[in-house]
Amino acid sequence: MDKQEILQLLKEQLKAEIQRLQAANKQAAAGATDSESRAESKWDTQGLEASYLARGYAAQFDSMNEQAKLLNDLSPASFTDKPIGTGALVKCDFDGYKSWVFILPCCGGTELIIEDQEVTVVTPESPLAASLAGKVEGDSYTLSNGASGTILRVE
Repeated sequence: MDKQEILQLLKEQLKAEIQRLQAANKQAAAGATDSESRAESKWDTQGLEASYLARGYAAQFDSMNEQAKLLNDLSPASFTDKPIGTGALVKCDFDGYKSWVFILPCCGGTELIIEDQEVTVVTPESPLAASLAGKVEGDSYTLSNGASGTILRVE
């Protein structure tokens, strides 16, 4: 599995999400300032709600831009024969279910399909990454919920 290919796909997905958020923010901001959104009574909050929505989109946009900067600056090293840490790509066996996990400083929870295999991005703060941290290929791990598994491969 090629980490650079995974990172490139992740960057493309993040870029598309940033563009979607930017468009949604513009639409919400336009709705907040539109003459049709003016309150006709003290109970009419359409304009106010649209402005809150625009502010939320703007905050998400800023957060995603920060994540994009982190990814652009990231150059993950090889973790072959080394303890697992941030930047490691790990193939795990979860009680018979095999899955790839990419430990990155951002974009946790993102799922990608590479070479017909699912890769899940997790952050170092996640329970799974915490269970894998410091371990090497062949080690077993146990999650806080009692589930256990084996580390099949580390890149």
